[in-house]
Amino acid sequence: MVNEKTMTYTQMNQEIRRQLADSGVENAAFEAAELICWAAEISKETFLLKADQMFPPGASQRLRQAANKRASCYPLQYLLGTWDFYSGSFRVGEGVLIPRSDTEVLCEQAIRFVGEKPMTVLDLCSGSGCIAVTVAKECPASRVYALEKSEEAYPYLTENIKQNQTAVTPILCDVLLADSLELVPDCDVILSNPPYLSEADMQALQKEVTFEPTMALYGDEDGLLFYRELTALWTAKLKSGGLLAYEIGLGQEKDVRSILEEHGYISICETRDLCGIIRTVSGIKP
Repeated sequence: MVNEKTMTYTQMNQEIRRQLADSGVENAAFEAAELICWAAEISKETFLLKADQMFPPGASQRLRQAANKRASCYPLQYLLGTWDFYSGSFRVGEGVLIPRSDTEVLCEQAIRFVGEKPMTVLDLCSGSGCIAVTVAKECPASRVYALEKSEEAYPYLTENIKQNQTAVTPILCDVLLADSLELVPDCDVILSNPPYLSEADMQALQKEVTFEPTMALYGDEDGLLFYRELTALWTAKLKSGGLLAYEIGLGQEKDVRSILEEHGYISICETRDLCGIIRTVSGIKP
């Protein structure tokens, strides 16, 4: 091993990348660079310019501790404390679901529907607020409400609203309770990325996902609890012609479509991501 006192950024990068790769991290090169920039408190652009410069000794211990945690499957996003999503950066940590690119499909669908119109949008099970904040940023004429039950996730939600300089209204409440309907006005759009993993899914989770809150993952034995309950409860708040759109789990499209049909929704459609995987199911209230 190269002496840390004389280790360059390139040498440190090689060592951390090797450690992560040996532990099974798929994109070890990317993650090693992310951890190095985080530990040294530099940008990715600066990292490229510092290849042959000495890595700051004071940052070595911080980096190694983080690399060891990542090698044990602890989520990279929690180590970094922030994660990019769509056009924003979001604070994350234990207690809040990590924003994933899959959810950008739901945001894009909402943005197309709302556009420049002054619509009222509800984001149910908001978590980090990535959906609500993104829609508010891209559709500034809209009024967006973010509803979240978890007292652990709620501080991340409020901080991300402020950090991204949006006018989203956060509300701490349980969206499965009828009392929550009284906290918001009638709306034009309801969006949700609810907990949708089934009992079987929870038993087969990748280790790093087990660090994320069960509350944000588990959707009852069949994974469909929130689709049933939210549709039954919140349809009353949606105006005629309004959009209800859900992110769904793999293979849930037929069941979620049936739930929307049972509640009278029309123009039900499925939206796929760039890989062709169905990510959302949505409908219009007649």
